[in-house]
Amino acid sequence: MRPYIISLSTIPPRLEKLPQTLAALRRQSVAPETIIVYVPEKYRRFPDWDGRLPEVPEGVEIRRVKEDFGPATKLLPALRDYAGQDMDILFCDDDMAYPRHWASWFLRQRARQPEACIALCGGDLEEVAVEDRENAPQPRPLRWWRITDPEAYIREAIEGIGQRWLGWPPRYVGRRMYLSAGFMDTFHGYGGVMVRPDFYDETVFDIPQQVWAVDDYWLSANAVKNGHPVWIIPFRREPNSFPYYVEGALTTSVVDGQGRDDANAFAEHYLRERFGIWK
Repeated sequence: MRPYIISLSTIPPRLEKLPQTLAALRRQSVAPETIIVYVPEKYRRFPDWDGRLPEVPEGVEIRRVKEDFGPATKLLPALRDYAGQDMDILFCDDDMAYPRHWASWFLRQRARQPEACIALCGGDLEEVAVEDRENAPQPRPLRWWRITDPEAYIREAIEGIGQRWLGWPPRYVGRRMYLSAGFMDTFHGYGGVMVRPDFYDETVFDIPQQVWAVDDYWLSANAVKNGHPVWIIPFRREPNSFPYYVEGALTTSVVDGQGRDDANAFAEHYLRERFGIWK
C-alpha cells in the first residue's frame, strides 16, 4: 500500500482530551508514516489561549504554524510540508473515535481511484440538484436509508437510553451511509479524507473570509476545480464521536455573523461561480 500520513488540528477546548483521538489513530492496522497535529501559534477564535500544549504519545508530533487557517489547518500546513512528494495525506477531526481498520479503507479505495479525493462521508449541493447538471460525475453512491438499517436504530436507542437514564454524555453515533461507491460534490472531514499534495495549488491557502468556517466546501472545491472529484467509500460505518465533540464545534457556532446553514448556502453559490464547478 502507498505511504501515507495522518494530519489533524485541534482547538483549546479539546486539548486535554486529544490523547483519546490520538490513541485511536495510533492503533491503525496499516500504520502511517507519522501522525501530525498542527497547532497555530495563535487562535483566531480563542484569543485567550495560554499556549499550553498537550502531551502526545510516541509516533505523534505537534507542529506549530504561524497562521490559523481555521478548521482547514488540519490539511493546509501538511500540503506545504509534503509538497512534491508521492504521499497520501489522510486528514481527520480531533473528536472522533476512528476504528482500527479505518485507514485501510481509504488505502484500498485509493488503488481504485488514484486521482480522486477519497472520503467516508460526503454531500451534494442544495442549490442545484445533481440531475439538473450537465457535468456531474457518475456513478453516484446509493444511499443506505435508515429504514433498511436496523443496526442504526438499535445503536441510537442504546445511546438514547444511556444518556437519559445512565447519565452518559451526548455524542454523535455513526451509521452506515452508502451501499455502493460513487462520486459526490463535497467531502465531510469528520469521517476522514485522503488526498495527495498535488491535488491542490496555491489558491487553497487564500481562504475568503466568508468561507473560513466551512472548510469542507473550500477544500472540496479546490480539489474539484483541479480535476480531483470526491469518491465515497461504500458500506463502512461513520465513526462515533467522543463526548467532547460539542466543545467549540463550528456546526453550532456563529462566525462573523453567519450560522452554519447560512455559511453553507453562501459557500455553495460563491464556489460554483468562482471556480465554474458543480454546474
